[in-house]
Amino acid sequence: MVVQQIRFVRERWMVRLRPRGDRIAASSATSDVLARALSKLGPGPVEWAVEAGAELLAELRRSTADYGAPPSGPRGVETELLSLLLQLYEGRPVGNLRVPDVVLDDARSLAHCGVPSTILVEAVWRRHRLVQESIMAAASAYNSDMDDQPDRAEWDDLLRLTRYSEQAARLLLAAYDGADRWSDERAARRRDAVSRLIDGEPLSAVEEDLIGVRLNGHHLVATVSGASGSEDPSVTRFTRAVSALLPGCSVVSLARARDVTVPRTHETVLWWSRNHPITHEELELLRRLAVPDGLAVATGDLHQGAPGVAQSYAEARRAAVVAAISEKPGPTVHADVLLVSALLADPVATRALVARELAGVLGRDTRSVELRQTLLLFLRSGGSRQAAAQELGMAPTSVAYRVDRFERLRGRPLTDSRLETWLALTVVDLAPSLLDELSGTGG
Repeated sequence: MVVQQIRFVRERWMVRLRPRGDRIAASSATSDVLARALSKLGPGPVEWAVEAGAELLAELRRSTADYGAPPSGPRGVETELLSLLLQLYEGRPVGNLRVPDVVLDDARSLAHCGVPSTILVEAVWRRHRLVQESIMAAASAYNSDMDDQPDRAEWDDLLRLTRYSEQAARLLLAAYDGADRWSDERAARRRDAVSRLIDGEPLSAVEEDLIGVRLNGHHLVATVSGASGSEDPSVTRFTRAVSALLPGCSVVSLARARDVTVPRTHETVLWWSRNHPITHEELELLRRLAVPDGLAVATGDLHQGAPGVAQSYAEARRAAVVAAISEKPGPTVHADVLLVSALLADPVATRALVARELAGVLGRDTRSVELRQTLLLFLRSGGSRQAAAQELGMAPTSVAYRVDRFERLRGRPLTDSRLETWLALTVVDLAPSLLDELSGTGG
């Protein structure tokens, strides 16, 4: 008799779970929970769970969007809501609370995607809070409608719901932690596969699937040095900025410790991949992208297929030699510095070339800087005084005067070594610190 009275009271607040329409046909709850809910609770709570579940699911998707999590389905959300209502209705002891397997699977899926456990706990509390609000609304209505002392069943349900929520969170976090440990192992295997791929080693089909990127696509690899690793906030900001310029790209980040070629101990490899090529316009935007202070960024060229990943990485490593000493803003693009990176591979020869070709204009004073800038633009424009003058905003005769002065200061005509002069000017334009070494003014 007492049990029947308690159930009657609980049914009184459950019938207040009024949906906006007939939604049973749209339910995605597991068949066993759905059948029990229809049998014991009736269609109203089921329809309510469908509607409430859709709203909660939208919130969950917004919360997990930044972590690359796949869109979650409503199955687990609705099942957990109906299971909660059933266990409240049955008065199940807190110690015997059961969380449906499909809900535990959702927790494991979020862990695999790297979604923080705090988001999982918040999702649990949001679901349970909806039920709490319904119980409180029923209790308040009961107090206002009746003159006598109300039955305390609603308040007992509120207390039980709080304990249910705590227990459900524990069970879900246990599933999350177990999956998170598995995810850590999987992430380690994935990092190893990516590391071997960019070093040019062949991968098995299983390893290719593990990476999660279509290796037959188009790939662009960059190296970032000077940071504490891939989790450095400045690296994260730069990665997002590049991804915004390259819509549709998947991005893989890998931290490595390298100190062989580039004079920085930490290296983060960033790899962007998509089905269609990166356009010339997108690369131009990448060239102009601001690089955070303290970082040196170098990119390889765009290549296709799994071998292209290793090739782009090797090119980025070569460009990184220039990026490490360059004082130019923006990323160092391999295609722009291919000749210079080859020259810098022999630093003694590089210094000898600069000293020979730029004798007389090796200073950092205004006159020397202006002469070097004019000569570089003059040579880049194919020896056109008009083109160089237009870019510099001066008269062609002024360009001719500076070319003549350059020749007189170094003591021989430009025609003697036009290519070598252009190379020397390009090197010091990218890395003016070489001038300090040659002039003895370096720190």
